[in-house]
Amino acid sequence: MGNGIRWEFIYNSINGLNEPDVCEWAQDETTAEGILGSPLDQIYQARDRLCQRAGLDPDSDPDIRLLMGGFEDFSRACGKLMYWYGHQDGAKGR
Repeated sequence: MGNGIRWEFIYNSINGLNEPDVCEWAQDETTAEGILGSPLDQIYQARDRLCQRAGLDPDSDPDIRLLMGGFEDFSRACGKLMYWYGHQDGAKGR
């Protein structure tokens, strides 16, 4: 698996986007037991509370969708950069 595909496979696995039995070494971290579960729940609960107070539908309001999509894009970009920097750091240490 090439590095360009590998980082995305790992990212998708830890975010619960791959089937759980596809890769044993990269676990879904978005579950209640995972490291991403609690922060993710907090984000969506805050979004829902804000939308309820403002009378907005979180699934159709363009600004809420832009905010959540931007967060997801930011998270994916950070994951990719961290993978690439870690890969380069590991190659330099050899």
